[in-house]
Amino acid sequence: MRQFSRRRFIQSVAAMSSLAVTPARGKVSGRVVVVGAGLSGLNAALHLEHLGCEVTVLEARDRVGGRVYTLDHVAGHPEGGGNIFGGSYGRVLHTAQQLGVALRKPPRGLPSDFHVRGQIIKASEWPDASANQLPADWRELLPSRLQGRLQASNPLMATRNWLDPALNAVDQSAFDGMRALGFPEEAIRLIGVNNSYGNRMADTSLLSLYRVRAEFARLTGSQLSFTEAALGNQRLPEAMAAALKGPLRLSTPVRRVSQDQHRISLVLDNGESIEADALVMTAPLPALSKIEWAMPAERRRLMESVEYHKVLQAHLVVEAPYWEKRGQGGSWWTDGQLGRIFVRPIPGTERYNLTVWINGDECDALDAMPKADCQAEIMKQLYALVPDAKGAVSVGDVVRWSTDPYAGGVWSLWRPGQAAEAHAALRTPLGRAYFAGEHTAISYRGMEGAMESGERAALEVARMLS
Repeated sequence: MRQFSRRRFIQSVAAMSSLAVTPARGKVSGRVVVVGAGLSGLNAALHLEHLGCEVTVLEARDRVGGRVYTLDHVAGHPEGGGNIFGGSYGRVLHTAQQLGVALRKPPRGLPSDFHVRGQIIKASEWPDASANQLPADWRELLPSRLQGRLQASNPLMATRNWLDPALNAVDQSAFDGMRALGFPEEAIRLIGVNNSYGNRMADTSLLSLYRVRAEFARLTGSQLSFTEAALGNQRLPEAMAAALKGPLRLSTPVRRVSQDQHRISLVLDNGESIEADALVMTAPLPALSKIEWAMPAERRRLMESVEYHKVLQAHLVVEAPYWEKRGQGGSWWTDGQLGRIFVRPIPGTERYNLTVWINGDECDALDAMPKADCQAEIMKQLYALVPDAKGAVSVGDVVRWSTDPYAGGVWSLWRPGQAAEAHAALRTPLGRAYFAGEHTAISYRGMEGAMESGERAALEVARMLS
């Protein structure tokens, strides 16, 4: 079999991308406003400028990147948002290569122990632990690997098939679907406590989990390893922003959108009005729903029906490897409120970054607290779980995505069968307005999905303006 190197993969995606956004009759012209300076908006803007358009990018935050967010004010520069570049993320990797963003293999995270049903368990001891209440033919599987059993029944030959209406018609909740597939109740419970693809198992789409499994299979080829930006993943959107020819305005939220047959108009929070020939809207749906816009009632209903995944991260700095004296791995997978605890070394130092990663409805109580109280509660729970951490760690920052007014969560969630009804409708243009963002991506999720969607929206605008 011929080897498929990363360089050839990136080159092939780049070639397809350049062909996809080049109209048949050369350059186009027109004024385009792009709302959102995340990866989707920046990619759309760069493609539109390449095609000849005058582009203005508006960003509500005081920084670019959207849900790519490097915590530069914390030692080790941990990622508060998108934290890994998959090996098959051709658009991301090509753009980084083209703009001179240095990449590296991520430092290897520390091994994970388990805290299940009140017991501390090493990975090697899990199969025989009394807290392991899985049946005999499941006991060898670590709690973090249980969801992988879905791949054996995965109906998706390609990830884009997750939008197949026939598959959506028989989609069901992960809870019911796993039961029907013979998953033990304890396996379903353990999958649910750290479910990254639904806020609760009863509303998690089984088809969406199949999509995730298919993507994981695609991301783990031997020639396609994971990378990250050497100086923080936010360096990628910053480099994209620096490559723009037109203006990029930060701290500029949009209040209202209106249009007629000839132009589209935006009113900003400061009262200023901007007119353009086309709009690319990349705001996540929770943020978009707050913008005044006379869109069809059914479109608004669908927009407001899509839930976003709740994630809370506490980023700590570890001064000394407190886990070594007890022979622990350093990281933790728990079935309690703290979810997962990831620890990895800070290159060139003897310190470590520790990230507490909490998913779904478990975030609600902490999100409701003032930030200082939230931090204190997380530290209290951490010290109860790992007493040796006391005095060895300090809080760097807490990131609460579901309370972010310009995000509303980390990524869109599709309830069972919802994608067939809502996905196409939400990415369909409204007059001179076009839509991008990871929630509109077809083949990919996450950062590559954002890039994919921006490219598609640029092509749609170019066709309209040609």
